[in-house]
Amino acid sequence: MDKLEGRVAIVTGAGQGIGAGTAHALAAAGARVAVSGRTLSKVEQVAADIVASGGQARPYGCDVTDPEAITALVADVVGDLGAPAILINNAQGGNDGAHGTSLVEATSADAALEQYTGGPLASLRCMQAVFPHMQASGGRIVNFGSTTGVIGQRGFLPYSMAKEAIHALTKTAAREWGRYGITVNTVCPAALTPAAEEWAEQEPEKFAAVLAQTPLGRLGDPDRDIGRAIAMLVADDMAYLTGATLMLDGGTTLMR
Repeated sequence: MDKLEGRVAIVTGAGQGIGAGTAHALAAAGARVAVSGRTLSKVEQVAADIVASGGQARPYGCDVTDPEAITALVADVVGDLGAPAILINNAQGGNDGAHGTSLVEATSADAALEQYTGGPLASLRCMQAVFPHMQASGGRIVNFGSTTGVIGQRGFLPYSMAKEAIHALTKTAAREWGRYGITVNTVCPAALTPAAEEWAEQEPEKFAAVLAQTPLGRLGDPDRDIGRAIAMLVADDMAYLTGATLMLDGGTTLMR
C-alpha cells in the first residue's frame, strides 16, 4: 500500500472513468495525487473521495489542449504538492472523429488535427512541462494508446492516428530520457467507463459482441483493473520496463 509513498503524481483527464480510477489507485499506493481535468467540479469530487478514503489529493482544472494551462498546472502542483515524479497522460481532448463514424475517404483534416492536438501534442507538452522536475532524480510517465489504433478499427481514423502517434512519442522519449532514469510506457485500456456504460445501454447487441470477443468476458474496472495496473507500472518493481505497450483489454488484442 505504500509503494508510492511520498511521490507526487499528476493524472490528466481524472474527472471520471479511467482517470479517476487511476487517481484512486495511485493515492491508495501512497502517492500525493494532482487530480486534473477540464471540469473542475468533477475533479473536485474525485479528490474529495480520495481524501475521504484516507488518501492525499488536490483538484486542478486544466484543459490539455491549452499549452498555457499545462504550464500553469505543473507550476501549481509543484507549489502545492512538490515536484512531480509520476505523470499519467490519460486526457484525450477532442471529440471529432472519435465515435466510429469517420471513414478514411470522408475524414477531414480538421477532425485529424483536433484529435492530434488533444492527444499526442497535449501528451508531449505535459511531458515537456514535467521533464525539468524529473531530469535530476528520475520519474515515471504513462501515456495512453488504444486498441483502436493498434488494430486499425474501421471508422475511427482520426482517433486511431492520434493514438498511434502516442506510441511513437513513448518509444522516442523512452530512448532519449532513459539516461535520466525516466521510464515512459504506454497502456491501451478497455474499461467500463461512464461512456462505455452509456454505449452498452444504447447498443446492447454491439456491446455483447465486444464482450464475446474478449477472452476474460468483461470490460475492466477503472480502479481495480486499470488503475492498479498503472500503479504497479510506476512503482519501483517495474523500474526496468520502458518503451513498452501494455494491453489492458482483457486479452482482446494479443501482441507478439
